[in-house]
Amino acid sequence: MDLKRGRIYVVVISPSDFVRIIRPHQWTKNLLILAPPFFGAVLFFDKHLIINMAVAFFAFSFASSSGYMINDLFDIKTDRLHPQKKHRPIPSGRVGTTHVLVLVALMLCLSLALSLTLGLQFILLILLYLSISLLYSLYLQHVPILDAFSISSGFVIRIGAGGNASGIEISSWLYLTTFLLSLLLAFGKRRYELSTLENSGDFRKVLSDYSTGFLDSATGIFATISIVTYSLYTVDRGPKSFILTVPFACYGVLRYLYLVQSRQSGDPTEALLSDKWLFLCVFLWIVLTALIVYFPDFFRFFF
Repeated sequence: MDLKRGRIYVVVISPSDFVRIIRPHQWTKNLLILAPPFFGAVLFFDKHLIINMAVAFFAFSFASSSGYMINDLFDIKTDRLHPQKKHRPIPSGRVGTTHVLVLVALMLCLSLALSLTLGLQFILLILLYLSISLLYSLYLQHVPILDAFSISSGFVIRIGAGGNASGIEISSWLYLTTFLLSLLLAFGKRRYELSTLENSGDFRKVLSDYSTGFLDSATGIFATISIVTYSLYTVDRGPKSFILTVPFACYGVLRYLYLVQSRQSGDPTEALLSDKWLFLCVFLWIVLTALIVYFPDFFRFFF
């Protein structure tokens, strides 16, 4: 905008750049919001609940997109040095900082507008998520271990938001499994970045403070205990047939570790969408879980 000359310039962001900036493929993480009513066997039977969960999903999706964009602005200098990230719309200069801030404001407004329909507690959860996301961009992403914990807290908040929006009480085992599994994914991503990027500390400062040995130990620890806590959740949740899902959980965790240590993938979302075996495992786990939770009588022949 040029007020002195009375001119207004409109900059149009290309559809492909817009999609890359808001990262809708990362919205798959927000499907965790559906976990409480899904495991509670009520997700598909109440129209009001379905609407609430859709609103909650998009509220968190818009909030997470704003968080990604803010993080991109803070990381613009290091992203310009990264062999892949330098081609993104923001570090490449195709989209300016002002236009990104406008998109951030738009996404935040959409998120809060949707959250208003779900009540004060849900709004507070959104604000908590955004606060941690901002702290991560400002400081926590540079602190070893705390960077992974801050990422993991976002997943736990999503589970809590799903319980709040659906009115379903969440098992402590589900909270614990979510926290531990997300720590595995966070440390797994760091392990992949450290092993595949030359001079990795130039692109992500915290990688200079990590070692391959430590990250291998961390992923091994959290892979083990996340499987254990999920197994305990299946026993606590019931019915007995729910334990049939444990082998799929074991395979999924081990497949992710294989992808990380073989340097094929580190980002959990990209791994899920690109690796056919991991995708098939998750798909079959969802189908089997749905059958057990919603049609428990069928499996009573086996237990």
